[in-house]
Amino acid sequence: MKLFLDITRIAYRLTGTTPTGIDRVEFAYAERILRDEAYRDSVCVFTAPFFTGALRRDLMQNVLDRIELAWRVGMSAEDDRIYCELRSHLRTPIGPGAPSRRRFRDANRFKHLRTHLIYPLRDLARSPVRLARWRKRVSGEHPIYLNTSHNQLETPQRLAWAAAPQTRSAFFIHDTIPIDYPEFVAPVSLGRHERRMETVSAMASLMIVNSATTQRHLEAHLSRSRLRVPPCVVVPLGVAQTFITVRDEQLKSSPNEACGHPYFVSLSTIEPRKNLLFLFAVWRRLAERLGADTPRLVIAGQRGWENENIADVLERSRDLAPFLVEVSDLCDDALARLLAGARGLLQPSSIEGFGLPVVEGLTVGTPVIASDIAAHREVAGGFADLIDPLDGPAWLRAIEALTDLSTGTADSRRRANADYVPLSWQGHVERALAAIKEMA
Repeated sequence: MKLFLDITRIAYRLTGTTPTGIDRVEFAYAERILRDEAYRDSVCVFTAPFFTGALRRDLMQNVLDRIELAWRVGMSAEDDRIYCELRSHLRTPIGPGAPSRRRFRDANRFKHLRTHLIYPLRDLARSPVRLARWRKRVSGEHPIYLNTSHNQLETPQRLAWAAAPQTRSAFFIHDTIPIDYPEFVAPVSLGRHERRMETVSAMASLMIVNSATTQRHLEAHLSRSRLRVPPCVVVPLGVAQTFITVRDEQLKSSPNEACGHPYFVSLSTIEPRKNLLFLFAVWRRLAERLGADTPRLVIAGQRGWENENIADVLERSRDLAPFLVEVSDLCDDALARLLAGARGLLQPSSIEGFGLPVVEGLTVGTPVIASDIAAHREVAGGFADLIDPLDGPAWLRAIEALTDLSTGTADSRRRANADYVPLSWQGHVERALAAIKEMA
């Protein structure tokens, strides 16, 4: 199977330190295809504003190495300075002398702009010729173009090279949120995503989606728009190996939940559809009831689009100040251990295409309270406590039950979660590539 792997988006991810869900998906495919000898003849396709070309395989392998360095893949939580500072803060009792710091992040994260952004100009200049040579070399083979990031799909003219009669295309579609819920995204996202789906309809030999929920929305949109509906396969997302490792550790020895002040975690990009303002309102009511015994709420993730109101609460709220903590730029091992030590993971999202944090929380055994939406019902498999994302009293009761260890609720949930079996990223990619091979 001859693969032309689109690496355009991930080629720019050298500047970030906290990967998004799409970042993780694209990296998983790039790592497998670029580092597995079985795919040594694969071609790395890179699309720039004025040209499309093929980058050298060794160059992209080096890019993956640098991305791992930026994301601190393989780093232990004990070596993560941000996590160590956060852990010290979380262990401090809430009271008059408690530290007032609320945000923990890598202050030097933008240094990657200076050290990792530039590609060799000679290689970029030769990339169109290199792509043309590869296309000519496989002209009689039926090569496959694979795009896992939505990147450039809104400009189909840049993908015209992949529309050749003998070339087949596979696209990973993460969600249709910009189309179905445009109020939760930037104004330009609706038209852009509609154009992307038109490209997929015209070119795709196979659509890969992360959930049956995404499949329903995607196929409904294409049918509603009277567009061709290509074949589709559902391949759930995976989790990083460190979450599985921490899970195994939890099964061998019960965590000391009484260590430090209790806390909950909400894991997501900070943006409107994550429904964090609702969660803050719940926390205000908790503070009224519990006072200094109110658990802390850790918001783990980068700030995203239109987060001004959320940021105002995180930075300026007085009544919630002792209980709110914001953190970003954690390595995976630190994130897994942060979740494992929490009383629960809280995901009140209004809408999701998949819900990877729910899977990560259940993997490490942490009790999960999430919004009762289709994606969460699908990925949780009955292991999470799903509540209407507008039912404040029900969320309040569920959080209080996990806060009070005397009820035994938290322990029973952790024991039940031991039966939750996640899919690894390797398993995810293997399933997807198997479907692509069948297509070929």
